[in-house]
Amino acid sequence: MKKIVFILAFIASGFGIAKAYEFPGFEWSVGTDVTSAYLFRGLKYGGLAVQPEVAIGYGGLKLSAWANISAEDYTFSTFAPELDVTLSYSIAGLTIGFNHQYYFDGTKYFDFSNSTYEQYENDDYNSNQSEVYIEYNLGEVLEKIPLHIGWYTYIAGDDMYPVVQTIDGKETTVMKRAYSSYIDIAYDINLPLGFTLTPTIGMTPWKSCYTDYEGDFAVNNVSLKLNWEFEVGDHFCLDVYAQGMINTYGITKENLIPKIQNSYNNQRLNGAIGIGLWFY
Repeated sequence: MKKIVFILAFIASGFGIAKAYEFPGFEWSVGTDVTSAYLFRGLKYGGLAVQPEVAIGYGGLKLSAWANISAEDYTFSTFAPELDVTLSYSIAGLTIGFNHQYYFDGTKYFDFSNSTYEQYENDDYNSNQSEVYIEYNLGEVLEKIPLHIGWYTYIAGDDMYPVVQTIDGKETTVMKRAYSSYIDIAYDINLPLGFTLTPTIGMTPWKSCYTDYEGDFAVNNVSLKLNWEFEVGDHFCLDVYAQGMINTYGITKENLIPKIQNSYNNQRLNGAIGIGLWFY
C-alpha cells in the first residue's frame, strides 16, 4: 500500500512540476485514464480502473511509468495494482523499446529468476514480466496511411510452461520459456467531428500465454475502438473512448499469472468505456 501511495504522490507532483517548467528540447506528458474495465491484448485484466502515466522524452528517447489501480472484478473483492516502466527510442515512425511489468506480489521488482516446476504447481513463483518490442507507425511518415504494426515478445519473468523431458533415462518435468509474442495490426479511420475509429487484429505466432500455451499460430484478439479527442490550447487534451473486443481463446489474466485469480474465465466478448485527461 505504501508503494501505491508513493506512485500516486509522484504522479500528482508531476502535474505541478510539468506546468511550472518547460525545458527546451524535452517533451513530457502526464495524465490518467479512468476506464470501466482493464483490457489488454484481447484479455480482460480487471474491472473499474484508474490508469495514470508520466512520460518524459528527448530526441526520440522516452522513459515512461504507467500504473493500473483496479479491482480484479466488479465486486471489488481483490485489488491487483500494476506498474509498468518503459524505455523506448523512436525515429521516422519506427520505435524499439523495453517494458517491465510488475504486479506487487511480494517479489523483487527486477527479479528475473526462473521458476521451478514445484513453484509452478504451488502458484508460488515470480510473476514479473519483461518484454522487448518493435513498432512501426506508417502514419508518421505518410499521413494518409495511418497504419500501425507492432511485435511484442516476453523475454524474462513468468512466461514458462511445463514440459516432460527424459534425463538419464528418467522422466522429469521442467519449465520451458515460451517467448510469448503478440503481433497487432491497427488502422485509424478518421470520422467527422473529430472521431477516430480503429479496428485492430491481434495474433500470436506460436505457442504462447495468449492461447494458454496451446496450439501454434492463432488470432486471439479482434477489437474496435471509437475515440474522440478534444484539445484545449497547446497543453491539455480530453480523450473519450469506447472499445469492444473478441477474446477468441477466452484467456484471462489468470492464465498469464496463475497467482492472480479473477472471475472472467472463458469470457470472450469484452468491452470498456473510458475518459482520459492529459497535460503535455
